[in-house]
Amino acid sequence: MANIIYMTLNGKKQGLISAGCSTYDSIGNKYQEENKDKILVYSVDHDISREHNVNHQPMIITKPIDKSSPLLGVAISSNEHLDCLLDIYRNSSAGGLEKFYSIKLTNATIKNISSHYPNSLSHNDMQPYESITISYDSITWTHHIAGTSGYSIREDNVF
Repeated sequence: MANIIYMTLNGKKQGLISAGCSTYDSIGNKYQEENKDKILVYSVDHDISREHNVNHQPMIITKPIDKSSPLLGVAISSNEHLDCLLDIYRNSSAGGLEKFYSIKLTNATIKNISSHYPNSLSHNDMQPYESITISYDSITWTHHIAGTSGYSIREDNVF
């Protein structure tokens, strides 16, 4: 079973952009009342590489079109600075979900929004979604269950 990912997004100008994003009005029957102020995330793609210095690539977050979509358009238009928290859940040994991993991006900005509206004739089972490309000043990874964490600051990694 795939892990479940939720994102909390705070804008310096707009405030809690993710407010109400996992409600019925926002995403229909996929809603989760206990996570109503978080954005449901389909996937996260991210690369960090190194040759001489660390190279942080922007993170790509794929999510359904929801209540936050118009606000993300405002955020990219105004180059709004954001704080982003991704919480990743897995099945626990007790059978429920447990938050086991988090990724925090600070002083992030949206670099690209790519919207996808699948063809209703050939892909009638797919819903509209968007991919958000985000760059950031720092990233923190936390494994809540194993008790480890680490961080990287883009400007501090020149050797």
